[in-house]
Amino acid sequence: MTKNKIKYLLDFLPLIILIVSAIILIFTIETTNEDFLWEHIVGLTILPINIGLFFWRHKIAVLALGITLILGFFTVLSFYIPFTVNTISVNIGKDVIPIFYGQDIFLLWLLIYLIASWRHFTDIDLKEYWKNIDQKENYD
Repeated sequence: MTKNKIKYLLDFLPLIILIVSAIILIFTIETTNEDFLWEHIVGLTILPINIGLFFWRHKIAVLALGITLILGFFTVLSFYIPFTVNTISVNIGKDVIPIFYGQDIFLLWLLIYLIASWRHFTDIDLKEYWKNIDQKENYD
């Protein structure tokens, strides 16, 4: 297996994590008295789009997966029961300044995503990157 093929397959790791989490979410809801929240429905709707994008164009799919993880971090979507939002804030006098607001598991998933797919972001500010974003790449 070539080095490029290994890098290509590493891009699927965050997607596989989301798929497993979605399966666990569905199983948990079906076997308990829990109901789907709108955040779960958004997540389960966006997930097939991400999967389809990986079959269509890999580079676009990696970017879309990053957007999905950011949306999850900011609680727009979720793959967990119970749906929890963590907040960390600092009190300065009478003012409360929020430092963190979101789902902390998505922070871990974003870290895994950035480690696995960092090479897609090294030239993101170049015009050439955006010119070739819709072309298929050969990872053999």
